[in-house]
Amino acid sequence: MMHHLQIKGVATLVALLFFITSFGQDTAKIGALYRDGQRLILKTGYEKQDIDSAWSLARQIDTISRRMNYQGGIGIGKLLTAKILNESHRDDGRRTAALEAYNILRQYGTPRLQAEALIEIGGTYQNKASDLPAKIHYYEAAVNIYRSIHDDFSAASMLEFVGDLYNVNGEYTKSLQTLQTALQLYNQVHFERLHGLYSLMGNAYTYLNDFPNALRYNLMAIQTGEKLHETGIIMSPIYNRLGTIYYSMDQYEQALDYFNRGLKIAYLNKDTNSIQSLQINISFILRKLGNYEASLDTLNKITVAESDDDEQADLLTRYVNTYLAKKDLKGGMPYFNKIVALYSKQNLSPYFKQISRLGIAGYLQGMGKMNESKPYLLAYSADALSRQEPAARLQQSHLYLYRADSATGDIKGALEHYQLYKFFSDSITNLNKSRQLAVLQIQFETNKKDQDIQLLRQKSALQEASLQKEIIFRNVIFAGVCALLIILALTYNRNRLKQRSNLQLQQKQEEINNRNELLRKLLQEKEWLLKEIHHRVKNNLQIVISLLNSQSNYLDNQDAIDAIRNSQHRMHAMSLIHQKLYQTDNLATIDMSWYIRELVAYMQDSFPTDAQIDFKLDITSLELDVAQAVPLGLILNESVSNAIKYAFPGKRQGTIEISLKNISGQRWQLRIFDNGMGLPEKFNLDATSSLGMNLMQGLSEQLDGTFEVTSLQGTVITVVFPAAQKEMI
Repeated sequence: MMHHLQIKGVATLVALLFFITSFGQDTAKIGALYRDGQRLILKTGYEKQDIDSAWSLARQIDTISRRMNYQGGIGIGKLLTAKILNESHRDDGRRTAALEAYNILRQYGTPRLQAEALIEIGGTYQNKASDLPAKIHYYEAAVNIYRSIHDDFSAASMLEFVGDLYNVNGEYTKSLQTLQTALQLYNQVHFERLHGLYSLMGNAYTYLNDFPNALRYNLMAIQTGEKLHETGIIMSPIYNRLGTIYYSMDQYEQALDYFNRGLKIAYLNKDTNSIQSLQINISFILRKLGNYEASLDTLNKITVAESDDDEQADLLTRYVNTYLAKKDLKGGMPYFNKIVALYSKQNLSPYFKQISRLGIAGYLQGMGKMNESKPYLLAYSADALSRQEPAARLQQSHLYLYRADSATGDIKGALEHYQLYKFFSDSITNLNKSRQLAVLQIQFETNKKDQDIQLLRQKSALQEASLQKEIIFRNVIFAGVCALLIILALTYNRNRLKQRSNLQLQQKQEEINNRNELLRKLLQEKEWLLKEIHHRVKNNLQIVISLLNSQSNYLDNQDAIDAIRNSQHRMHAMSLIHQKLYQTDNLATIDMSWYIRELVAYMQDSFPTDAQIDFKLDITSLELDVAQAVPLGLILNESVSNAIKYAFPGKRQGTIEISLKNISGQRWQLRIFDNGMGLPEKFNLDATSSLGMNLMQGLSEQLDGTFEVTSLQGTVITVVFPAAQKEMI
């Protein structure tokens, strides 16, 4: 009996060992089949034979797994199925297969396979507003898995993709945070192909209106790509984006260079979309440079679908604008007729409808048909109220309206549109100057970085020379009898080295001095440009004040005259700040003690009254930047002007007290008190329709502060706000 049991136990053990061996062989085979399937679907280009082979491998995985009852293998087969459907551009069943794969692999699969399943689920959602949150959710879940298994490269790659999706969804701050994390992970694994990541960061900064960082990261993208000799499809949009930045600063030659470099890459990769986008931009630059024939030749190379009205409208408008600039109205007439017909169909999207209106209006004015251009311009202006139109197009629309009004004798309308035209012109000029300053800043940082690298190299060379001397000295000690001869030889050689080193150091010092002089000049030029900007802003405000004053002479309505005078006082409050900035060496901050006294003196002179009003000032010295000084000055202007006009009716005497004090840490209090009639009964700040009160409330919120109005033996206005600058010493 015992012998029989022993034989049965041995047989069971042999069967178990056979099962384990067979199971291990089958699971290894499933892994190999899955890798072969991935290799087939990841091959460049789409080949039906490869897809059919991949389907066969997926069926083999499923058959083997079900025969073994191996759940992990079933999940792998479904994951490969989802990937094949993706490569075949089929959506039927893809999400179901991916979800089933993830649900199985979450229990029986490895973390890496779980991450791949999550990526496949996310890939079934499109890049549209309704789908993006779900798509980002699944991709970020995959990132968390990769980070948990310390696969930093895969995590960084997915984060780069997620950052791009945030860009598409308009969440630019989240995009930058995600891309910064990806950059940190890439640096940890010493990954160098960062040009795509830098370009995405530059794009996010562009939409956040952070021009210096937008330029900086796009330049880094170009430098990195060129260093790696990158000629892939990714380089065309990078060159296009950087060229767009330069032509926004009116640096057309440099913009044209980047566009041409991008076009060369686009042709190399047969990238139709980039070719068309770059040709459109090149045509625009050539027109700006006055090379109209080359601009038209470039437009002739562009082909758009006849069924796409928006693309047709964009191309036709560019033809019309080029012929208008060329002053060849006859040559552009066929394109003008086509764009008018296309516009009349009412099928254009709002963006291209606006572009078409300006193109049609400009051409009509070129033909002298001012009256016929005005309906298009008025339609443009009406739609512009509900859209965020670029400043350049708004400038152009007001110029056209000014011409139309002038031609029809509408002097008032012409004056209003001319003022708006000048306003947008000055805004564009100031924006270009600020961008040019950013370019100078980046150049300064680049020069400083090169200088630091040079100094580090010199330090390394000196350290290496010092180490060499120590080695020589040690060898001299061990040399014994030959030490004297060696020392003599080394002394002679060292003197020669010292002379050579001194000469090199003198040359380096001279080079450093030259660089420092260049940096000093760049700094002076920057300061001069800042002063010029403040001077221009102050002059422009004075011009507007004068224009308002001239306009008031033609008005009979006292309310309108009062509104104009209130606007003049507000503009004067702002112009005082810019006057102070360009008259002093301090271009960053305003001395509020000086500013408040100057503003109060101006208001005393500006409000002739029979009342005897005594002003008492208690101002603690404080320096603020322009972003805080302007709102604070406007609040002071509104409160004091209200007190002068309404607090002391008749010839009543009174006092207006103004104080600016630090109340705790960085928090300051501006308090304006008058002992006049006080506020009306049942006064409610939240329900008031007073422009002045609403304006002061809004300006206080702009300061991140609080606004309070109380009636206590008069009227007390209190603004408490955080100050970014320290108290003056």
